[in-house]
Amino acid sequence: MHWAKRKAYKDGIFWLIEGELANRKRPKYNKANIAFNIYFKTNRRRDVANYLGGGLIAWLDALVSLSIIADDNSDCIGQPIVNFYVDKARPRTEILITGKG
Repeated sequence: MHWAKRKAYKDGIFWLIEGELANRKRPKYNKANIAFNIYFKTNRRRDVANYLGGGLIAWLDALVSLSIIADDNSDCIGQPIVNFYVDKARPRTEILITGKG
């Protein structure tokens, strides 16, 4: 992806998360476990590594930029988990963050 398109994608995710957290207390984690639950319209084969190595990096970067997680390195978040589900009526991505120790 061209750098300008990648930046626009990352900026869009930042504002999407910012909008979801508007008027709520923003959580802050120095260490956390993160799970991405991705709901698709169809039940086709998907490769978890492609999602974690690709598009989900922008979601982690946005969480760092918003100071929700201290950093997205392995010392802070370990290995994020990616789960795939099917919801034909409401495809979406949910991010579950739980604090560690």
